[in-house]
Amino acid sequence: MGINVITMQVLERDKKEIEIRASKMSDFLKMEYFESCLKKFTDHEIQKFCCMELSKLYENKFMYPEAIKYIFKFQEITGNPMEKKKAMQKEIELLIKGGFYEKAEGVIKKTFGMLTEGERFELRRNVVTLYKSIGEKAEKNGRNAEVVKVYERLLPYTFDNERNHVKVKLIESYKKLGKIREAIELEKEIERVAPARVEPERRRFFGF
Repeated sequence: MGINVITMQVLERDKKEIEIRASKMSDFLKMEYFESCLKKFTDHEIQKFCCMELSKLYENKFMYPEAIKYIFKFQEITGNPMEKKKAMQKEIELLIKGGFYEKAEGVIKKTFGMLTEGERFELRRNVVTLYKSIGEKAEKNGRNAEVVKVYERLLPYTFDNERNHVKVKLIESYKKLGKIREAIELEKEIERVAPARVEPERRRFFGF
C-alpha cells in the first residue's frame, strides 16, 4: 500500500524550518521526513502541512491508498469547515483515481450535504470529468469490463445529450462483453426517456 519508513531525526522547530529542509530532499526522503515530523509535532498547523504534503507526494507516485490516508487524516485534524470541505472533495478525487468507486460515492453523498448549490454543481462536474477520463483510457486500452464499471458510475451524474452519450458508450461495451440484454434495455431507455425527467433526476442526486 505504501512504503515502510523509519523515523528520521527532526531538529527543526517550526513549519518554515521544516519547509526549508524538505526542499533539499528527494520525494521518498520527504515521505520519511514528513512522517517523522507528524510523530514529533503536536501543533495542528504543522500536522496539517505534513499530511497535505504526504498526500500530494503519494498521489504523484500513484500510491492512492496512502494519499487517501493522509488527506483523511488532514480532515480529522483541521477545525476549519472550509478546509474540511476542500479536503473531502480531494478525497473524492483520490478515491475515484484509485478505483475505489463505492467509497467515493459514500463520500460524495456526505459532502453534498455540506456544500452550497454552486459548490455541488462544481463537484458534480469534477466527478463527471474524472469518470470520463478514466472511462476513455479504459476504452483506448480495450478494457470493456472497466468501461462498464466506470460509465455505470458516471451515468447518474449526467443529463440530456451527455447522458445519452454515456449510454451509447455503455451499449457498445455491453455488446462487446456479450451482455445483449443490458444493451437492448439501454437502447429502449434512450428511445423512451423524455426531457421532463431531467429535473427530478437532478433533485434526486444533487438536492437542488
